[in-house]
Amino acid sequence: MLLAFRIVVALATCSLGALAPAQTCPRPAPPLGGFQHTFDAIVPVAYSDGYQTFATMVRPAGVAPSCGWPLVVFVHPLGGTRAVELGLQLAIAGQGFAVWSYDVRGQGQAVQQNPGHGGAGTTLWGPVERCDLAEQILHVAGSSTYAGIVDATRVAVIGSSQGGAHAWAAAAWSGQPLAVPGRTTSMFPVISCAIASDYVAESIEDWLRGQRLWSSWFVEALAGSYVGLPLDPAFEASARSAFVNQDPGILLSAFAAENRGIDGALGASTVPLLYMHSYHDRINSPLLGLQSLQTMSSHRRAILTTGGHNSPANDHEIEFRNQAFVRWLVRWLWAESNEVELERPYVLAELPLDIATQNDPTHVWSRAHVADPLAPAVTTRRYLHDDGGLKLTPPVGAQPDATLTQTIDPQASLTAQNYLDQPTVRDLTNLLTVCPLDELVYEFVTAIETEIAESAAVRLRIEPHNADWLVAALLTVEPPGSGAQEIMLTSGVAHSGTSSVGVVENHTLVLPPVATRIPAGSTVRLRLRNLWLREAPMARQLEVAPRFHDFAVDIVHSDGVGESWIDLPLRPRAPKIKASSAWFDLTTAPPLTISLDGGRARAGQPYFLTFGASGHSPATPFLGATLPIEMDWLVGIVNAAWLTPELDGFLADLDANGDGSGVVDFSAYAPLPASLVGLRLTFAGFVFDDTTLSSGAATNPLDVVLR
Repeated sequence: MLLAFRIVVALATCSLGALAPAQTCPRPAPPLGGFQHTFDAIVPVAYSDGYQTFATMVRPAGVAPSCGWPLVVFVHPLGGTRAVELGLQLAIAGQGFAVWSYDVRGQGQAVQQNPGHGGAGTTLWGPVERCDLAEQILHVAGSSTYAGIVDATRVAVIGSSQGGAHAWAAAAWSGQPLAVPGRTTSMFPVISCAIASDYVAESIEDWLRGQRLWSSWFVEALAGSYVGLPLDPAFEASARSAFVNQDPGILLSAFAAENRGIDGALGASTVPLLYMHSYHDRINSPLLGLQSLQTMSSHRRAILTTGGHNSPANDHEIEFRNQAFVRWLVRWLWAESNEVELERPYVLAELPLDIATQNDPTHVWSRAHVADPLAPAVTTRRYLHDDGGLKLTPPVGAQPDATLTQTIDPQASLTAQNYLDQPTVRDLTNLLTVCPLDELVYEFVTAIETEIAESAAVRLRIEPHNADWLVAALLTVEPPGSGAQEIMLTSGVAHSGTSSVGVVENHTLVLPPVATRIPAGSTVRLRLRNLWLREAPMARQLEVAPRFHDFAVDIVHSDGVGESWIDLPLRPRAPKIKASSAWFDLTTAPPLTISLDGGRARAGQPYFLTFGASGHSPATPFLGATLPIEMDWLVGIVNAAWLTPELDGFLADLDANGDGSGVVDFSAYAPLPASLVGLRLTFAGFVFDDTTLSSGAATNPLDVVLR
């Protein structure tokens, strides 16, 4: 009891000011529950082309600090309004920010406000919307209402989907000249940081995968499936013409003429960017976003999880997202040294293999922290064999090829024009009737419990029968046991429109990364298809429009020159910890449960849990492993209090399933001091190899923020 009380006293005497260097204008410490709010609900804004829209400002109530509140511009998803995710906006404002949100052109209240305006439709985050964003920031900066209250020289842009595209663009165009026909020439405001969620950086790479394959969601937009979303007529006509003629060059030329591309500017950007994306997002996977992120030289971080377009929302992942957003904003707008730039740059939530668990909003996901999910440090190569096996050894000598074909019913009128204009033609059931799914399946069974937390890579050696073809690759897993369902982990596509018939080609696909635990006895499959068709846990749907003609390709297993294979970043299961909450309520100090999944192979082995107040870095070497936590005064006190009731289960043995748990219970000392608001506790654990306590494996780090 005495040692546990010392932890509480030590925390109470700790202050955030001691953890960060002195600032000329420090962030006022938020009270318990955050600052109360001041609301300006309807603020008219007119653009330089005469278009009118409305914005909302929410900021902390009371007197602003001498430097004002930093400005966070929130951009809503496509088809939404400025009131989308109001709870998130309020939470950010409550931590010391002025949050400005507005109805994007062609959406929200702005639709009725601009009858007859020539630019009333959306160009789907093109130069027009880019200019709109800049003028929104300039409006706040020039407003006498916010003079001395809001500091528009410290600006973040944040949003998901359409808003994510705006955040990427803001990072790329920060401080750059902005010239859009029909608009006032200006400089894009300097952006201090950005947070982009649920959309990739380059729109054209999403709409035209590999500059050739038309994404299904974009086709639906052109087909008018999204009710109440007026597209810009010129943009719509150009895109429809390109699709009907199956000529991507039309759209690519229009993009180039408008200077839409941002990858080059991103590479030179100094704007810190936080990127968040769902693995199974209906619009796109995170792969393209990660590739763009890695071109940046500025501070950057990515979090992959659930909750994107048509991906189930999870309460704990939303908590973790909000915590990550606030930490990013505090670091780059208030210059507080909270170490976000020192932590592992990629955080991957672990996807449960059971679909019911995936869809459970109360289930707590584990997380993996990796250096680079697109470049695994270690992979296992498995070769495709003619018997459908994925084997560790390549075929001996030449093996027969396998042929993948697409044969469209000649009586059906499956054309690009009909596909765009007729919903029944796009209906998946009807489509599969006239354009049947063809498939080749390769598989193996896992011998031990493993995990994946990075990208797999597939190399296909292909002999085409036609110039224009595609091969979709799906990586799936079916856990052992009756009733287990096979689910898709990730997918990608190889394709060409200029192949030479009979000339063998090598195509290497880097699949989008995913993190999950794969039990021993699971069947891992590689499915190759003529249609890029998503599977469970996603709703069954085409990723891209089909090719509107017959084709065939041979998958070469071995021809004496090369083979087809998959590189899998499978590794033995590492221990993982997760918390019952991402936040710790100082008012009531409710018990906080730390769950440990050590893996079945470690059942019965001893473990310990600990926590400190100094973050992840520098990590602590321990018995040949690395404990991802800085060894500080609090860790020392916690380790001396392992056997106290307030730290129940912090030193124990894993059960028969390889699981353990610890409970932090300071409820007897509640309420804890309000001066602790914002302090971050970092937890870590260690599982010993045996009772000699001479070696073992460390867990991931785990942060819980006090509020």
